Amino acid sequence: MIPQGVQCYFGEEVNRRRKVESILAAIMKNWGFDEIILPFFDYVESFSYGLGSELGDKAYRFLDKDGSLLALRPDLTTLVGKTVATRMRGQPLPIQLFYSGEVFRQERAGAGKQKESYQIGLELMGVGEPHADIEILLVAIDCLLHLGVKEFKIALGHVGFFNGIVERLNLTPEKANALRNAIDHKDVAWLKKEVAGIRMSEKKRRFLVGVPDFAGGREVIAQALGIVENPRSRAALLDLREIEEIVAALELSSFLTYDLAEVRGLDYYTGIVFKIYGRALGLELGGGGRYDGLLAKFGRDLPAVGFSFTLDRLLPLIADASKLEIPAQDGKEHVLSTRRGRLEEVFRKAWDMRQQGLPVRLGEKA
Repeated sequence: MIPQGVQCYFGEEVNRRRKVESILAAIMKNWGFDEIILPFFDYVESFSYGLGSELGDKAYRFLDKDGSLLALRPDLTTLVGKTVATRMRGQPLPIQLFYSGEVFRQERAGAGKQKESYQIGLELMGVGEPHADIEILLVAIDCLLHLGVKEFKIALGHVGFFNGIVERLNLTPEKANALRNAIDHKDVAWLKKEVAGIRMSEKKRRFLVGVPDFAGGREVIAQALGIVENPRSRAALLDLREIEEIVAALELSSFLTYDLAEVRGLDYYTGIVFKIYGRALGLELGGGGRYDGLLAKFGRDLPAVGFSFTLDRLLPLIADASKLEIPAQDGKEHVLSTRRGRLEEVFRKAWDMRQQGLPVRLGEKA
């Protein structure tokens, strides 16, 4: 017998998991990402940066013999950020890394919750421009299509939209967090309760209560731009519009949906944020976003963006892993400059080359 919330794999299931992991790793390498192997545990305070109380409280904690308080990793992005900030200072930017491994969280077993899950993901550090956001979205789409998963949606939002709305309301951190959680859960009753005690015009009150309804296709961005006036929210919407235009040019719009109530649970997100769903928004396969402030907490201020898949949720969508091919990793890497030509043309070329199996790395210089 094993505890609830953990798993044991053997036989053919092991081969299936390793095959899918190898395919994802090969795709990420062919987009110019290098592998990093991370420790299973670290100091508790390392994970406290940006995780928020909800996830931070789920960490498995234990005392080392020297009295240090340690934790099994509940998150891998934080460990990548800490490593880049403290041990990779001499490396040229951008730094592009991918990883795989277990994360451990104290969850109540059941309803799809696991105490141990296996993630594979990547982080792009050192680029603050929207083209880095577009790149990681394309890598995620490329990964899923290579696995034969075609029924998926990426629900894309931007935390700047929410932050721009509330920053002038002079809310306490506790009140702002409660409001964010109500919006993130799309709980209208909870949201009405939270805004009831906030001093604002009735027009703004109705708008806040209606934020969960800002979800759908590209028209959602145009609709919101016609309503919001504050600079921060508008800048967020313009970032989303630029992403939408590039994705549309690549004829990949069917995989994107826009959700302005997508503000997620981790405190470290600062820009785009997204969740990846399979089977008509039924199963969350993974997610990610931009987190420009995290590395500064470890002593090196670098912009960053990334995502991860939960392998256990991805596998049920793959019909027959034995028929899938692991992408080749030999051949000359093609470097495309994001500073030369229109971004649409750069990404079209990068996407076409990747579909031909050619290794591609995007950078400011080619």
